[in-house]
Order: sequence, then C-alpha cells, then structure tokens
Amino acid sequence: MTRSLEEHAQNWDLRHEDFGDNDLLYDVYTVMREKSPFAHTDAPFLFAKPEGAWVATRYAECYKILQDWEHFSSNPTPEGAEKLTGDMLVTLDPPRQQKFRKVLNPYFSPARMKALRPQIAAETDCLIDEFIEDGTGDLAQVAWRQPGIVFFKYVLGMPIDDVGLCIELTDTALNGDTEDARMAAWGGMYQHLHDAISARTSQPPQDDMIDVLLSAEIDGEKLSFADIVTNAMLLVQAGLETTASAMSFAFHYLATHPEDRDRLVREPDILPRAVEEFIRFAGSIHGLPRTIAKEVELSGHTFCPGDSVLVNFASANRDTAVFPDADRCILDRRDNRHLGFGAGVHRCLGSNLARLEFHVGLERVLARLPDYTPAPGGEAVFHGNSVTRGYRQIPVVFTRGRRCAA
Repeated sequence: MTRSLEEHAQNWDLRHEDFGDNDLLYDVYTVMREKSPFAHTDAPFLFAKPEGAWVATRYAECYKILQDWEHFSSNPTPEGAEKLTGDMLVTLDPPRQQKFRKVLNPYFSPARMKALRPQIAAETDCLIDEFIEDGTGDLAQVAWRQPGIVFFKYVLGMPIDDVGLCIELTDTALNGDTEDARMAAWGGMYQHLHDAISARTSQPPQDDMIDVLLSAEIDGEKLSFADIVTNAMLLVQAGLETTASAMSFAFHYLATHPEDRDRLVREPDILPRAVEEFIRFAGSIHGLPRTIAKEVELSGHTFCPGDSVLVNFASANRDTAVFPDADRCILDRRDNRHLGFGAGVHRCLGSNLARLEFHVGLERVLARLPDYTPAPGGEAVFHGNSVTRGYRQIPVVFTRGRRCAA
C-alpha cells in the first residue's frame, strides 16, 4: 500500500493503484464515514469541475441527496454538458426527466421482464454448456456475457457480436489512462450506435428499445436523433457493466465461501434475498455526480450553486448505522433497503431486468455446478473503474456435467 487509509480518505481517488484491493477500498470508506458526512476528492476523472468535488459516503446523506433533485441536480456542470451530444435521461431533472422516463418505463415493467425468464435461463445454460463437460471453466465469462447477450438480443435489438466491443469501449471511456483515450472511446461508442440506429430507420419496426426511442414523443415532439443515440449509449453502459460486475462478485464470493455456496444450493428459496445482499455488499455504484442548483445546507455543510457532489452508493451500503454487520455478506439479510439501484426520481430504470438476470445467473450456475471452487493454480482477476468494479476472470473447477439437451 503506497498510501495510508487516512491519506486515501483525505483525497479519495477510486482509480488509485492501491484499490486493486477491494477490501482496502471499503476500509477507506469506513474512515471517510467516521470523519465527516462529506469527504473530498480532486481526482479529475470523476467530474468536470477542476477544483474538485464533495463525496457523500453515509447512507442518510446519500439518500437525501437522491431524493432532492431541486437542490442536487442531475444536470451536469457547464463543462460536463459540453461533452454530451444530446439529452441523456440520467442527466435530466423533472419535469422533462419524468416525461422521458414515462416513455421507457413500460418496456422495463416487472411483467415484461418476467416474461424473459425462459430466454435468460436458456442463454445462461448455453454459456455454461461451453465448459461444463471439462470440469473447469471461467465464471466471469457467464457474468459478463449473459447480461450483454440478453440486453442486446431481447431488449435493445442489436447483434450480440457487438457486446464485446461495447464492453471494451465502455471500460476505456470510464477508465482510460488519458482524457484523450477516454474521449476517443466515448466517440467510438457514439459512432457505432449512431450507425446501427441509422440503419434501423429504413427497416421494418421491431419490438425493441431502439424502436421505442425512434417512435418516442415528449410534449408532441419526437426525440432528436442525437437524443436517441445518446440514450442508447446510456442503456448499453447501464445494461452491461453494472449487472456483470455484481454477478461476477457473487460468483467469486461463493467460490471462496463454500459454506454460503452450499447453503444457497440447499435453500434456493433465499436466493432473492441473497441477490439483494450481493448488490448491497459489493455490486453498487461507487460514484455518480450531482450539481448544486441552489444553495442548500445538509448535515452542517453548506453547498453553493455549481458545486459538484458525488453520491457514493457503495459506501452508503456499508453504513453500520443502517445495516448491522455491514461488512458481512448475510445471504438472508432482512430490511435490506440498499441504494444499489439508487433512490428518488432517478432510481435505476432497468432494476427489474438486472435483478432477473442476476437471479437466473446464480440459479443456473448453482444448479449445474453446485460444488464449484477456485481452480488450483488459477488466479481471479479483479478490475475496477470509476463507476463500478468486478472480476474479469474467475477460474473454477467442479464435477463434470452434461450439456443441456436443447
């Protein structure tokens, strides 16, 4: 470790090399919460303002910020707005945000997502089939490929061959070594989706999210093409990275905690609670920005218009004031009001789909590889960026099984 916990807490930088150790990161969050309701960071990759940002790390403050869009606006700073090519749902406030969301909400309804369960199970089984006869495999491949295949094939309506490219571009855009590399990745993602959506305008309508965006109207006006592409980018990023990271952590946790793995095999009824606990424990966002729209005081701190505040969902979800034994993963935890999907008007649009993908992914792996453990000599590869964190390789061994008959 090159810096102490206190040094990291004084000027938090999620991209620091020390945070390849995820446990260390949460130790830093503990120090940050104990010292003050608001920490500080001047790491420029997280926000547009050069003078830095405040960081909300406790549950109470994070929740209040997420509920108070009139003071803590999702509209970016002027510097950040310059980088956007259109109105992005996550950077809008009511009333336009609510009107935009009303267009998309029906497509992500619980009933519509529940209807996808057979397809999600089949796609997960196909991924497991690739290695189940070998007695060894990489569960990160399931975690990262399943959400992408489901989202592109059944929701967005794009070729699944695009999944790998979009994951790579998203990762570089969030975690590239230089500003030029990050902006080039954003540009590459925008152009790829621009071309794909342009091609769709001359094709017959399909029942997918791209058609929803193409036909959407707000206050009697269709979305601009830039708005359509920008929100397709948002859906791709949100639909791939967050769910995949959370699922990869769960697979790794269960490989290294066989008693909990065996319990889920014996007691599948607690799987819904386990999914929520994994999201609370390590599957949430580490920093999304808000901009102060008008002066406001919160927990003794006065925020001025134009200030940047980062809402650290991951730290809030380890706050012992809300979650007893917060640093333990308790599979059947009750009263789990985590912020993994946010809160308020900007609560995650795709939470129903994310939960279902996560639940089915765990269900199929535990049903077909019930005794999986870390592969001898193998090494799990952890990867973090400025938004979310997870495992890119999880080599495991298990009793060989059969491919699905289908």
